[in-house]
Amino acid sequence: MENLDDFAKSDLDKLEKLAQNFRWIGSHYEYLKQKYDKQYVAIKDEKVLDNDSKMEKLVNRLNIQNYDKSIAIDFISKQ
Repeated sequence: MENLDDFAKSDLDKLEKLAQNFRWIGSHYEYLKQKYDKQYVAIKDEKVLDNDSKMEKLVNRLNIQNYDKSIAIDFISKQ
């Protein structure tokens, strides 16, 4: 069994990957607005995984059941 420090490091790594994906969204927002206006966009490892106008459909397609995948989802809008 892993100790608490290993769990904490693992959680911190996941949070850092998630934060990195959200930073990527921010730095590529102009591109995302042009291509994915009024869409939810899922980002993992600084790449677009999928998009949909309905978040529930997107999450179901991605089969996200927990936060272990470090996938950032954001709504993109030109406004």
